[in-house]
Amino acid sequence: MDKETITDFEFYLALVSRLASNDGIILYRGQSDKYPLLPSAVRDNPKQDTSDVEKTMLVELKRRSQLKITTTFRDNWDWLVYAQHYGMKTRLLDWTSNPLVALWFACSNEYKMTVDSYVYIFIADNSYLIDRKTSPFDVSKTRILRPALNNERIIAQAGWFTAHKYSAKTKGFVPLETNNDLKHNILEVRIPAKLKKVILKRLSIFGVNYQTLFPDISGICNHLNWMYGDKLK
Repeated sequence: MDKETITDFEFYLALVSRLASNDGIILYRGQSDKYPLLPSAVRDNPKQDTSDVEKTMLVELKRRSQLKITTTFRDNWDWLVYAQHYGMKTRLLDWTSNPLVALWFACSNEYKMTVDSYVYIFIADNSYLIDRKTSPFDVSKTRILRPALNNERIIAQAGWFTAHKYSAKTKGFVPLETNNDLKHNILEVRIPAKLKKVILKRLSIFGVNYQTLFPDISGICNHLNWMYGDKLK
């Protein structure tokens, strides 16, 4: 895995513009701190095969949500995408095709403003896409999921995912940055803590903020918290 450190907002724009000349798929993931590239369902204990628990959670979601969800889902991939965006832990890891969205997620955590943040860039081609005919729990390799746009958040955030596999060989879920099959496709971009406040202001000018990425009342409220936060201290 290659690494870069940005010096300002313009450096980041130049970096992603240069990478955009690549054909194929380019995905971005923003993290407020440096932790393994693993999905939420397995992050606490990557050595545990969580497949049975995940299947049970999915069955229960379907049973309990019939009066709340009017969207028609084609398969369990669609269900997992929907569940992921509303907080259920799954084997999906969030990515975006929009580099500014990833940068916002890297910088926006108000409790992490004094630590460096990271954007991870995954460069691949169509051969890395999931075969949707396969169950999420039977994929043979960790691969990319191009999701159906089945909720407002995934549209606003230009969401994509990686779907992660439990490895019988290593007896665990392998972080992308140490996965021998994928680690050479990933670039780590460090965002120094001192740049984050300025970057968030620049991103908002470009229309990337709480209100645009979370198109509901919570997004508006959190955007107002950010706008007027300094006046509340």
